[in-house]
Amino acid sequence: MKRFQAVLFLLASIIFSSVTYASPTEGEQYTLLENPYSTDHQIDKFFSLTCTPCWQMTELLKDKEASGELTLHRTHVIFNESTQQAASLYYTVLVQQPNLSHEVLNELFLMVQTKSPLQPTDINTFFEMHKLVKLEDMTESQQQQWAKLMEEAASKTEQTAIASIPTFIINGRYMVNLRGHRSMDELLETLQYLSDL
Repeated sequence: MKRFQAVLFLLASIIFSSVTYASPTEGEQYTLLENPYSTDHQIDKFFSLTCTPCWQMTELLKDKEASGELTLHRTHVIFNESTQQAASLYYTVLVQQPNLSHEVLNELFLMVQTKSPLQPTDINTFFEMHKLVKLEDMTESQQQQWAKLMEEAASKTEQTAIASIPTFIINGRYMVNLRGHRSMDELLETLQYLSDL
């Protein structure tokens, strides 16, 4: 009898967990931002080149992005001096390569996380390899674009009150709780669900 009850409980919990995840729940899989922001992007991924989990998440999602199933807009957070320096590097590259490839992004993560402290010679080598120029050598228009991206990143980081990264914000209103998901499939379901709201 106890075995039957245990099996029944297990089946009920499996059914209940699949039913409860049928649509994400506010407070569990996502929260509403206290200060929503307007955006042209459905899914903003907040990250830093200094963040190992951000790099891992980028690797986990690269096939979905490559296939077109998932479109992410990346915003580099600015919490402190090290994330500000990494953001400056990221946006210097992004201004010059707006369609930043996964390979180049991966190389940026690799350089920032393995060259500690990052030396100007490391950056120069990276720029030469990818036919890029340093911030001070960009055109005035590119420098203005860089400044705007940096300002937006700092503003969004503060406005959203992000405490950890990576973080996904959907339509400028919903912050996804990564810990509320048991699998990448569940996370992708939540991203889709919130994108459709």
